[in-house]
Amino acid sequence: MQIIIDGRQITVLPDETVLQAARREGIFIPSLCYQDALEAISSCRLCLVEIVEAGRSKLVASCAFKVFDGLTVKTDSERVLKIRKTLLKLMYAQAPENPIILELMERYEVKPEKSFSSKEGQCILCGLCVQACKKLGSSAISTIYRGTVKRVSTPYDRQASSCIGCASCAGFCPTKCIEVQDTIEGRSIWNKKFEWAKCERCGAIVGTAKHYRASTDSETILCKDCRKKTMADVFAETLGE
Repeated sequence: MQIIIDGRQITVLPDETVLQAARREGIFIPSLCYQDALEAISSCRLCLVEIVEAGRSKLVASCAFKVFDGLTVKTDSERVLKIRKTLLKLMYAQAPENPIILELMERYEVKPEKSFSSKEGQCILCGLCVQACKKLGSSAISTIYRGTVKRVSTPYDRQASSCIGCASCAGFCPTKCIEVQDTIEGRSIWNKKFEWAKCERCGAIVGTAKHYRASTDSETILCKDCRKKTMADVFAETLGE
C-alpha cells in the first residue's frame, strides 16, 4: 500500500497506524502518550494529523488511525499546528517547567499562556503508567479525585499491596515525573520500600524481591548471565555423561 505524508509517498504495512508509518520513515509527529508495547489511548492528542479521505479532510489521532491505500496525511497543516500549540499551552499549565514539554514548546514556538493557571508537579495525566501497571497484572495505581485535583496515585495514597516495585510505571512515564529512589538497600516508590533480590552466584541486583518472586517460580535467585551459565554447566554435564 502507498500513502502520502506531507507530500512524500511511502510504502506502508497492513494494520500499521499513521504514527507507526511516519516514525518508521523518520517523519516527526509529536506524541507523549504512545508506546509500542501498550495499546493506543490517544489521551495527549499531540499526534493529531489532518487526513484527506474522499476529498474531505478531518483531524485524527495518528497513534490510533490505521492506514489505507491512497491516504493523504498532513502532519503540520495550519489547522493541526493551531491545535497542537493550544495543547502544549495546556500541558505547560499542567506540568510547568517539565523539560520535555519545554522542548516541544520551543520546537513549535509556543509561549506560555498567562491566563492558564499553573499547577505543581509534572504529570500530564496521560495514563500510560496506569495502563502499564494494569498490563502487568498489578493495577496498583490509578487516577484519583476529579477536576483540577485529579492525579495518579495508589488508593488513598497508601501503600498498595499489589505493587511489586518493578518501576515499569516510571519507565513508561513520558514526562519522567514518577519518583523512584534506588539505594544499596532497596527501592522506594509510591510510599513503599522494597528489598533487592540479588543473584546468588554473582551478587548482581536482579530487581526487587517481590518483583522477582512474581515473575518466576524458581526459588533460586539468578541473574540472566548466571542463569545462562548454569544451564550451560548442566548441558555440559549431560553431554559428559
